[in-house]
Amino acid sequence: MAKDYYETLGVKKGVTQDEIKKAYRKLALEYHPDRNKSSDAEQRFKEINEAYAVLSDPSKRKQYDTYGPEQFNQRFTQEDIFRGFDFESIFRNMGFDMNDMSGFGGSIFENLFGGGGRRGDYGNSIAYGLEVPIREAYSGSTKRINIKHTVRCGRCSGNGVEPGSKMKRCEKCSGEGQTRATRRTPFGIIQTVSTCDKCGGSGSFPEKVCSMCRGTGRSQKTDSIDIKIPKGVKDGMKLIVRGMGDYGSDGNGDIEIHIKIKNDTDFMLEGDDLRYKINVPFYTVILGDDAEIETFDGKEKIRIEPGTNPGTEIRLGGRGMPHFNRSGAGDIIIELDVDMPSKLTKEQEELIRRFKELDSGSHQKKGFWGV
Repeated sequence: MAKDYYETLGVKKGVTQDEIKKAYRKLALEYHPDRNKSSDAEQRFKEINEAYAVLSDPSKRKQYDTYGPEQFNQRFTQEDIFRGFDFESIFRNMGFDMNDMSGFGGSIFENLFGGGGRRGDYGNSIAYGLEVPIREAYSGSTKRINIKHTVRCGRCSGNGVEPGSKMKRCEKCSGEGQTRATRRTPFGIIQTVSTCDKCGGSGSFPEKVCSMCRGTGRSQKTDSIDIKIPKGVKDGMKLIVRGMGDYGSDGNGDIEIHIKIKNDTDFMLEGDDLRYKINVPFYTVILGDDAEIETFDGKEKIRIEPGTNPGTEIRLGGRGMPHFNRSGAGDIIIELDVDMPSKLTKEQEELIRRFKELDSGSHQKKGFWGV
């Protein structure tokens, strides 16, 4: 279910930025894990900060209000949401010691941020290009894709240890995960501390590594995933599938679906308008007549008035592509293209010449079509 950021902060949609800041400060102080030791405090704190990262930024807030919770969370990754947001200064102004964030195991940023600002073992996001026929973009659809991604090893549950095997304390670092080297210099005794190269800093290692993942805790798998394509989706849009990217012990990455709209032989998308070209006989634009086109919703009759010029556009208002995540739709723009006969019978040629004589005699100008 999509997140309602206003509800998360306990405010109404039309509140001011000052009211959002006040609500956030109150909740952040209440649920910060350094102060609140309840089991759900950390999760609530993350949700509060995500909501504030969006609603405190006028640009992100406008997009959230425009698209709504569901479409916003489909389009924007955690990296997008937290990009450019300086939580460190906010927490420091609230009186927290940034060097001692014990509620998050030493670093609040390992839990809050994605992408470049996030530390810890987080899985990578995967980009996937998806071509969507224009007719499916019009009505909405569900597309099934096959995605190859890293998953948690099913044999060892991600810990890299062969089932039945035990963890063994590292003798090189005595289980500390760090080694120390002391050397005497002209300036005194200097001690350097480095990560243990035998256990990788964990302080222990398995007696026997997992035979399936070779101790990595990860394996490759191809999964079929259903992607919901909303009505009115546009070329270049990005849809986000949360948590289906590569596995990481601190959180999975996402799948970023990059949309490419494929025009068909009848319709071409221009913004939210659908352009349609129709060929009609030359006598239709002279005399006028009804014509029929095939829209995405079925057949549609249009009226061509007598004396209509080639290239004239006829609009069917509100029959085009649905607006993305809001009511209404664009137009269907019908462009008239005139079919000229490449060969005439003798009788047809005589009729055209007669028309030319009548037109020249009445108006003293070049006849219709310049014949």
